[in-house]
Amino acid sequence: MKRTTRKLAALSIAATISAATLTACSAGGGSDADSNSLNVAFWDYGPAAQANNKALAEGFEAANPGVTVELTPVAGENWGSYYANVATSIAAGNRPDLMLISGEGAQFVTNNDLILPINDYLENDPDAQAIQDGIAPGLIAGFTVDEQVVTLANQWNDMVVYYNTDVFAAAGLEAPSADWTWDDFEATAAALTKDTDGDGEPEQYGFTWASNEIFPGIMPWVANAGGNLTDDAVCTPTVDTPEVSEAVGFLNELIEKKIAPAPMPMSDVFTRFQNGTIAMFGAGRWPIGTFVPAGFTAFDIQLYPTGETYKTVFGGAGYPILKSSANPDLAWEFQKFTVSEDIQNAIVGTPEAPGDSIPSLRAAADTISEVGVPPVNSDLFYASIDDYDTLVPYPAPTNYSEYEAAVLRNLQLIFAGEVGVDEGLATMQGELESIVTCS
Repeated sequence: MKRTTRKLAALSIAATISAATLTACSAGGGSDADSNSLNVAFWDYGPAAQANNKALAEGFEAANPGVTVELTPVAGENWGSYYANVATSIAAGNRPDLMLISGEGAQFVTNNDLILPINDYLENDPDAQAIQDGIAPGLIAGFTVDEQVVTLANQWNDMVVYYNTDVFAAAGLEAPSADWTWDDFEATAAALTKDTDGDGEPEQYGFTWASNEIFPGIMPWVANAGGNLTDDAVCTPTVDTPEVSEAVGFLNELIEKKIAPAPMPMSDVFTRFQNGTIAMFGAGRWPIGTFVPAGFTAFDIQLYPTGETYKTVFGGAGYPILKSSANPDLAWEFQKFTVSEDIQNAIVGTPEAPGDSIPSLRAAADTISEVGVPPVNSDLFYASIDDYDTLVPYPAPTNYSEYEAAVLRNLQLIFAGEVGVDEGLATMQGELESIVTCS
């Protein structure tokens, strides 16, 4: 099964977690066998998902003798179809205790009445305050719907700009600074664009973005223009606003000026960035998990350039407790385990196998720079939400699969030059008005 590029839920722990070193926690199970067992549903996108969730389950069992964790792999072409398949499974009588979700799932599991909010646990568990103090407030807010906390995020990604340091050096350019603007960015990207054979079509472009994903595609630009694709309640689409038009228009002009090619799948972005024919692109931490094991280290990161404002877009992953759970207290212990020191340090990874997400615990994230691999500016990952009060949760409508398809389809028409920016966004708005609802 094809895995989507954005690895928000990939737990990079299978090779690094050591059950023998895990500190046992109090599970608080009952007397019968069922009270000491859990069932965890996860998106079965491939072998990595199976191995990583298996390692997490075995670690929890080792930390809690007598507890068993059964894993339920659930198929899905993307996050949206996975969520729908879990809901169908529950309706058919299956009773998972927890399920893996990404930020896109927070609205879905809430609006479909699938989850047990953890507010009471956060208020009454003696461990909860220390856990919350160690996690950036925005990461908790991003998984809160109508004041109900859906889950603790155990890992996340925000959007930064990757740049090829060899390409910058060859062009005689200094590394970009954190205070660069859209004008600075365009000038830099133009200086990095090369038409070496003079045929009018560059062989090297200054920048590109993903065609198959919204998160590392247009979202950072929309946020930095002061907009979003939905309202704060994620009930109404807002793609026909001046802010979204400004962001999409800016990207479209990069194509028209031949500073950027038409957007391409993220896998192609990775290839062209490594061979130097793309100088910059946007993503979270996950490219490091591809670049470093392949021996490519000529890169660093910087914050997105400031438009009307500076904002960072983020998405996370976690294991909410489901209302179908027969053991919610034990499920809460499992959820806490996902933000334990050992698990969080495993998400950081090693120099040979760096993780592809950012740990939610600040203390663990602070060690990313110590694993001895690029990017040099790795502290920017957590600093982008700690030092800037500008966190924008990735819009997560209930009907996410349909939402994603409509946005990407209309953007493709715009960036291919088949429709104008405002016309394309107006069409997109019309389609989304029947998809993005809270009724």
